[in-house]
Amino acid sequence: MKDLPKKTHKALEKSIGNTANFGARKARSIVPVASGDLKAGISSNVKSKSGEIFGFINFYDGDNDNGLAANSINYGWGPMEFGYNFRREVKGMVADRHRRTVQRNLNKAIKEAMNG
Repeated sequence: MKDLPKKTHKALEKSIGNTANFGARKARSIVPVASGDLKAGISSNVKSKSGEIFGFINFYDGDNDNGLAANSINYGWGPMEFGYNFRREVKGMVADRHRRTVQRNLNKAIKEAMNG
């Protein structure tokens, strides 16, 4: 990643950001609650560090005990292992799209490098 042209790196960063935003929108649409901290806490962001790009879909953005409610809705609570697992569903929705867009950007960079 560090050796990619700046143009390609920027395109990948934008692509990963778009995919993370897409995932956050999908998560908010399928979350099993109509409102509240869980739904309001779903967001996305992208961080670049040392030539690496990280896209995140955040399922809770608070720092208090309401995070326990968010996790219990998704995974279940205590001995009850029931949960909605919407995080896993969102991952499945995002994975193929993400793979295709990253591959498209890398192929474009390779083609441009070959053509000089």
